[in-house]
Amino acid sequence: MKKELVFILFLCVFLITSLSGDVLLDEPPLEKGKILLFKDHTDPDNFYYVSTEIRVPSGPDNRPKVNFFKLKDQEVAISFFLTQGLSPEELNRTRKNLTEEKPGTSLKGPLSFSKGMFYVFNRKNGRAELWAEGKAPLFPNQEVVVTKRLKEPFELDIAVVFVMEYEGITKKINAKLSVNWDEVYVKREFSQKTDWTSTDIKESLYRLKETGAIRLEVTGDDGDLGTVWNIASEHLIHQIFDVQEIKLTESPDVAPFGAGSQTVVYTLKTEKKSGFYRVDFNRRFRDKRQIVLITDISDTIKRAIDH
Repeated sequence: MKKELVFILFLCVFLITSLSGDVLLDEPPLEKGKILLFKDHTDPDNFYYVSTEIRVPSGPDNRPKVNFFKLKDQEVAISFFLTQGLSPEELNRTRKNLTEEKPGTSLKGPLSFSKGMFYVFNRKNGRAELWAEGKAPLFPNQEVVVTKRLKEPFELDIAVVFVMEYEGITKKINAKLSVNWDEVYVKREFSQKTDWTSTDIKESLYRLKETGAIRLEVTGDDGDLGTVWNIASEHLIHQIFDVQEIKLTESPDVAPFGAGSQTVVYTLKTEKKSGFYRVDFNRRFRDKRQIVLITDISDTIKRAIDH
């Protein structure tokens, strides 16, 4: 079964202390090419922006910041920088297009990240090899450098993944969630595997809801009940699991590093919960979410080496 790498939602359980300068969570961002626009929770005409493209920045000579060294014994070293963010030209164009489409709208600034990780993969002989990982840059156009030693001949099919965390304010829904943790674990839904994906977990949570171990009471008109369940289930995921790593699958029927070839792997928290757990969603929360950015940089690296 294919697993698609999508936005992974994280939920904190502390309440709002200040409602200024935050994006509205649980509402899909506007897509403008390779730019995502997130609504300000206080004003739907104000947006925070983020570029979905990871790139190799250019130096003062306007050439990509890529270095290639030949070492002894048929070894080489490749060094390149990575960044994420809009150029001044892209930002001005985005701002102009937004106001032309809907007068009165504006960009408040870039989406603020609280933390992030980057992963660099190279696909060789149909296998995805992890080249490097580390802390991702949190500010637009901030850079990190990656260096790798290789034996000639070598193949370059490089993808970069940024997993970035940000904060915002949830939508208010009229729902109450209750969980019998003892029943959840007794049914062994979460003790039969070591590696879990978001899809696997949600399927198990849904079965537990059907048996009554998890109850979701919705009051009033909240529109799409599926959306209410998604918010509740995402909350439960991060009560039970930790995100462990990013993996690239080796399915032959997907393009290299294309949609459907990446998964986020979860592991059970060491401490199992017990007793009854209840959450009243009839209020708004300051929560955390993650966004996953993926870009293939192979062509940029190859062109820089060839020149």
